[in-house]
Formats: sequence, C-alpha cells, structure tokens
Amino acid sequence: MRTRLSYQQQDERPASSLAAALKRVGADLVLDAWTTGPGPDNSPASRSMASPSADTEDAVVLLWSAAAGKAWGEALAESGLPSGLTGTGEARLVPVRLDDTPLPPSLGSLRHVRLAGGTFRMTDATAAMIVHMSSTAVPAPAVRGDVSEDLLAISDFGDLGLFAACPGCGVSSDRLGSYTTVEHISDRALYLVICGACGWQDACDI
Repeated sequence: MRTRLSYQQQDERPASSLAAALKRVGADLVLDAWTTGPGPDNSPASRSMASPSADTEDAVVLLWSAAAGKAWGEALAESGLPSGLTGTGEARLVPVRLDDTPLPPSLGSLRHVRLAGGTFRMTDATAAMIVHMSSTAVPAPAVRGDVSEDLLAISDFGDLGLFAACPGCGVSSDRLGSYTTVEHISDRALYLVICGACGWQDACDI
C-alpha cells in the first residue's frame, strides 16, 4: 500500500516511530515533513494540489498535534479536506492524533487513530489499524469494545490494546484515559486505562 506520512517537523520523533511500524506491517511509505508555518498555502490541502504524487498514493496519514493545529488548523478550516482525499474514497486520509489537540471541523467526521497512551507507546497494532483504515481489503486488528458504524476514534493504549469503546458501558473511546501508578503492597508499577463515564478500568505492568 502506497502511503504518504505527513507531519510537522516538530513531530519528527513520533513520525519516525510510526514510519517504522507502518513499514513492518507492509506499507510502502513516503515521508512528508513540513517546516512551514500558518497560512492558506501551508496546509495539506495546498500540498496535495501541488504534488503530482498525491494522485498515485493509496492513503495519506496525517499526524495531528499541537504543532499541526498551530500550522494547519486555520488553513484546513478555510479549505476543507485536501484535494482528492476523503475518509472513504480511493485515496484515503487517515488522521492520527498524537495528543489531545482536537481535529479541525473539516477532519472531524473522519475515522481516526488516537494515541491515548502517548507516542512512546506506539505499537504495530496502531500501524495495522491505520493500514486497515486506508484499505478495507486489509483485515482489522483486534479491538476492545463494540465497533459501531458511527465510530470515529480508535484509541491506542499500548500493551492494553486498541479500544473502539469502553468495554464496560460502551461510551466512545475518547472518554477513556491513561494513568500510571505504583501498587505499594506488591511494589508493582502499573499502566491503567480508566473510563471517565463509568469507572471501568484495566491495567498491566509497566
């Protein structure tokens, strides 16, 4: 699968980690680093229209973060989706949220991956889900919680897995948060996922 990974230069480290994972699951990857600042000509939309290679790619993976929001947010709000890219067409746009920066309205209706456990917990399951979102011909990796048609966010919690929804109450995985703690009785460092709606939780050793 031919894939362009677009990201702001400030996000070089997580981009490199994700690129390695995407290659391990079979993606034919082109890195597209940006150093531009805000402005109508400095968005993925303008790059897509200016780049002939955009029409030859199966997917564009867009890393979204505080840096991306600052550089692209206003331009994407004005221009909408990049030319030729949608969440369902032949060339698919797959946003990947590196932090809690919300997607702009023009991307808000797209199914995306949320790295809820932090970029240091990026896994091959994350990459496999991105590849699946880019091509439905590729089987989806296992996820926890019910997958509904109107599902937007798949949240990655590292060793605890991918979540479509809370296994306890079914609320969107956006309501799940990650925490670290120490269990003093057993002297174990734990990584937890907790539902902000019903209190459901799961944990694993760090």
